[in-house]
Amino acid sequence: MPNLLQARELCNEFIREMADNRRGKDDAGVAREILTDLSSYGRVMPAHESKLSRWCHTGKLFKRGMPIAQKISMALYDRIIPRQD
Repeated sequence: MPNLLQARELCNEFIREMADNRRGKDDAGVAREILTDLSSYGRVMPAHESKLSRWCHTGKLFKRGMPIAQKISMALYDRIIPRQD
C-alpha cells in the first residue's frame, strides 16, 4: 500500500537536494511533478512514473538523486520500479 505522506516528504527532500544540481536546470522537476500528481489525482501519472524510473537507475551527474528516487519509489510502489525508457 502506498505511503503517500512518506512519498511527499521524500519528494521535498529530493527537491532540496537536486534543485541546484546543474545551473539553469531543474533536476528536481520530477519530484515537483509527483507532488502535483499526488495532490491532484492521488497517484502518479504514467509520464512522471517513467521519469522517476529513470532517476531510480541513473548515474554520473545525477547519481546523487538516485537513493532518494529509490526511496520515493519504495514509498509509492513498495519496490524500486524498473527503468522505463
